[in-house]
Amino acid sequence: MKLKSLIIATLFSTSIFAQTEKDTLKEIEQVNILVKKKLLERKADRLIFDVESSIASQGMDAGETLANVPMLKVDENMGTISIIGKSSVNVMINGRMLNLSGTALLNYLKSIRSENISKIEVITTPPAKYEAQGNSGLINIILKKNPNLGFSGNINTGLTQRTYFNGSTNGTLNYQTEKLSLSFKTTYIEGAKRSNERFTILGESQNYSESTRKDMWQDLTPNLTASYKINKNSEVGMEYIFDNGKNGMNILNTTRNISSDLKEENLLTNTFHREKSPTHTFSTYYDLKLDSLGKKLSFAGNFYKNTNDTEVNFSTLTVSDNSVQDVKTLSKIKPQIFSVQADLELPFKFGTVETGVKFNQFRNSADLKYLNFENNQYIIDEEKGSVFNYQEENYAVYGSFAKTIGEHWETKAGLRYENTFVKSSVSNFNYRQWFPSAFVSYKAEKNVFSLSYSRRINRPSMSNLNPFRWYENPYSYSTGNPLLKPSYINNYELGYTYNNKFSTSIYYLRLKNAFGQVAYLDGISQTGTYLNHYNNDFYGVNASYTDIFFKFWESNLTANASYQTSEVFNINAPTLKGYSFSYSINNTFILNKTKTIAIFLNYDQSLPNENVNTRFENFSNLNSGFKISLMEKQLQINATVTNIFAQRFKGQMYFDDNTQFMNNYWDGRSLRLSVNYTFGKKKKFSKKNINFEEKDRAN
Repeated sequence: MKLKSLIIATLFSTSIFAQTEKDTLKEIEQVNILVKKKLLERKADRLIFDVESSIASQGMDAGETLANVPMLKVDENMGTISIIGKSSVNVMINGRMLNLSGTALLNYLKSIRSENISKIEVITTPPAKYEAQGNSGLINIILKKNPNLGFSGNINTGLTQRTYFNGSTNGTLNYQTEKLSLSFKTTYIEGAKRSNERFTILGESQNYSESTRKDMWQDLTPNLTASYKINKNSEVGMEYIFDNGKNGMNILNTTRNISSDLKEENLLTNTFHREKSPTHTFSTYYDLKLDSLGKKLSFAGNFYKNTNDTEVNFSTLTVSDNSVQDVKTLSKIKPQIFSVQADLELPFKFGTVETGVKFNQFRNSADLKYLNFENNQYIIDEEKGSVFNYQEENYAVYGSFAKTIGEHWETKAGLRYENTFVKSSVSNFNYRQWFPSAFVSYKAEKNVFSLSYSRRINRPSMSNLNPFRWYENPYSYSTGNPLLKPSYINNYELGYTYNNKFSTSIYYLRLKNAFGQVAYLDGISQTGTYLNHYNNDFYGVNASYTDIFFKFWESNLTANASYQTSEVFNINAPTLKGYSFSYSINNTFILNKTKTIAIFLNYDQSLPNENVNTRFENFSNLNSGFKISLMEKQLQINATVTNIFAQRFKGQMYFDDNTQFMNNYWDGRSLRLSVNYTFGKKKKFSKKNINFEEKDRAN
């Protein structure tokens, strides 16, 4: 009897255990499903997009993944990554600023696979810890820690057919132990594209210019990353990037000029532009945990060096007298950046204190020689050549305090001070500024509200400052302005997120002392330079909704509406008050139960809008393609058709004495095919993720 009772009790307890285990597994599965659906998360100072939860973002490179993030826009033709409705942003990897921009940045992002990305943070009002440089904020790409012991990696090949054929290959090889992490990447890109640019100035005289350009590039970019965990409290690491860039342009330009007395002149210019631009970037860091409560100290150093050698040969035929002018320009530009910083994070029961210091030095020497071809030899024209030396030193210190109040409130406030000294061949000056920031958020169930403010600075780039004359023909050129001053931005934002799917924000942005390029026409001579010439007030609203429907359809809808007013100075031009509206609809459809076949259809449109003294015409873009995953998702094949409508970019600039028209096409329509294979051991180990907060690099 006792035995029977024991058997019954055992079976009963086993049944209960089995049922409990089943219920537990079911709960875990439900939690995992909920986590997977948590695509968006609103924090006090940032919006977080979970790449792992997005089916649309699988099997892509980092540049393509950014295009799936709500409120972000990636434009390969312009070489920009921007927040919709605002200007471009700076990009970080694991809190470390990338000292790359334009095409170089997009090429680097092609070497990062979406499978290696955990989250992407969109920081529209950056806290005091980060550099104050940049109009609209920061994007922080958070990579996964490699969990695989031993060797792993991937190989990717991409083919793109525009007007011309393009090819790219990149590979990554990782080696991981419990203490040592090594990663070697290399990317090779070779290709070309065709551009057509039309620029017209109509005033007292008229100038019609059209350039058909073949852009060519050849880039080999090896990248070595290493980190070593000295003990449980400290880690040291480094990264080295070498970019052996070789670029070129073949340009055919026709210019028709009609003077005020109706005299007409026609020019035909053939230009051959060749450029070598080897670049070295080295970064290192040391992280030290001070205790088990999260206190830590971080040191970082960065060095960047580029030697740009450019030769431009152009031959201009003047139709009226059938004369030919052969001209050559030789330029050498050597920018160099060095920075060091220290950051201290101190979490206490009453809140978290962060403080740090940074020193950044930016040097550049530039030498341009202009040579005329006379008597079968090139002779230097001293009046048209120039030498420019520039040095900028920036000293920064910051402090911030963050506190979580109960279960609902999260607050953060900080102050950054930057003191900048500038010495150049033209002028010396110094400016110092305070950059405050403040954030507060309230979370209740599915609702998150946030309010933020930050002050930013936008310093001119080297191309904006360099007084070199970049000639289009012997009569027309563009140049930088060494007297440019930085612009300042105050950004206020009220955000709301519902159920981690719907996000909206209302913002006000005040841009003061902004700069841009201005063109002038003097007879047959067309010149362009940069000026501080306007202030802006933007009132806008962003909204996005991201969700997965019927388990096979992921959709992301984004819209932006804004109203702007402006005032101009240093130029004679009317100011345009205007509304703008843009939207995008991205859709990905899973075609099978194993989620290995997907098609996507993405559309975005910007309606006609006005800003300062410029009107931009309607621009729309339609992309489509498919993705296939094979061999347990180790092999991925993607095909994409971009800019199906082959849209041109059109706009007008209004001045008191002339109107300028632009009508450009940058070979946006393309067919792309990429194949990615991932290999390596799957043996995993448990390793605590050390969050390297920041290794800022100068812009």
